[in-house]
Amino acid sequence: MRKTIALLGSGWLGEPLAHRLLQFGYTVKVATTNKEKATRLRNLGWDTYLLELYPDHISGEVERFFAADQLVLTVPPGGRRNPGVVNTYPAKIQQALQAAQAGGIRQVLFTSSTGIYGNQQGIVTEDMSLQPVTASGKALVEVESLLKASYADQVTILRLAGLVGGDRQPGRWFAGKEEVPGGEQLVNLVHREDVLGAMERVLVDARWGHILNICADEHPMKAAFYPLASKAIGLVAPTFITNMEQPQGKIIDNTRGKAVLGFVYRHPNPLGFPFEERG
Repeated sequence: MRKTIALLGSGWLGEPLAHRLLQFGYTVKVATTNKEKATRLRNLGWDTYLLELYPDHISGEVERFFAADQLVLTVPPGGRRNPGVVNTYPAKIQQALQAAQAGGIRQVLFTSSTGIYGNQQGIVTEDMSLQPVTASGKALVEVESLLKASYADQVTILRLAGLVGGDRQPGRWFAGKEEVPGGEQLVNLVHREDVLGAMERVLVDARWGHILNICADEHPMKAAFYPLASKAIGLVAPTFITNMEQPQGKIIDNTRGKAVLGFVYRHPNPLGFPFEERG
């Protein structure tokens, strides 16, 4: 029987994932908070819903949207400078999980972040303690707990490293800056094509009950990566201060994800990322 997948979040990840799943023959429902986007997606022939998550309810056609087999949650916490997300974001996701259970959804795929590991040093695996330092990171820890309590071994959580691709162009982040400290720091990044590939493998191959780091294989220094990324999109390359006597930060280990998903990264080295800008 052809599965119905509900995508809560049709943005940077959700919309291209919907394209892929439709090609696989799944029945796909997409939700957005934007009326203009909803019109555009409906004009593509997509089953589209206007939904808005609130801490105490969900607006829109809740019952129809959540009548599905699987749910993909790509709704980020947002509000990095808003400490309130520690409470509001988990409450919103709890509303979604309650609606999912009422609608008969059996499995959930959730995109989290490697930011929940905080400022740890050295190699970081999925078994490491969670030490978030930001409000959004703390909110994600709480949401991961809610997901495991609600769906146990029928939820898979992908902890995504820094996201690159489309309009997320790292060449902009330090372009033109001089003598930026921390050039020795290692980067933990992943290209959108690989995130989508990992999500596809979870859904198509039914890889449920896992927490997996999704990050490129290689971890070049900031001083090597960011000047290359800036020049690749025609911006002035930044310069860095590199002090190899300083700690180089964490290295997100992706070994488990590759083994569980049987996954090979298309873009294993950030120095070889395609930097052309796309939507």
